[in-house]
Amino acid sequence: MYKNFIEQIVKNQVVFTLKNKKEVAVCPSAEFFVEETGEAIAVFPFWSEETMAKSCQEDEWSDYQIEKIKLSEFMEFWCLGMYEDSVAVGINFDANLSGAEETPDQLLKDIIKEIERTNTQIKFQNFVSLNQLRNFFL
Repeated sequence: MYKNFIEQIVKNQVVFTLKNKKEVAVCPSAEFFVEETGEAIAVFPFWSEETMAKSCQEDEWSDYQIEKIKLSEFMEFWCLGMYEDSVAVGINFDANLSGAEETPDQLLKDIIKEIERTNTQIKFQNFVSLNQLRNFFL
């Protein structure tokens, strides 16, 4: 599931999330916890396909809209922001909010590896190259 997510978002250069007027969808982590308190950290779910995101538009997320995010923006702004905020990334969650979870830094490393493996061209807003992003973040 995780590897497929990475391959799809690099190939299509988009990621999907759910967002209402105030915030992106969020749920508690099943895998990552605050060391001092034992509380679950927040997870922002993302999907590689719009139909997968649509399957989660129910219950507390029924009023959330699907938001399409360019891969470059996801890498440059979302991954860096989630890392700074100590938020985990939910990967292709199903309607039961079950799916893989990963840290933003590991996800970014894996996306970069796939971009390099596939020789995919990508342009950033604040970085001149993939190498510069890697050196800044990792």
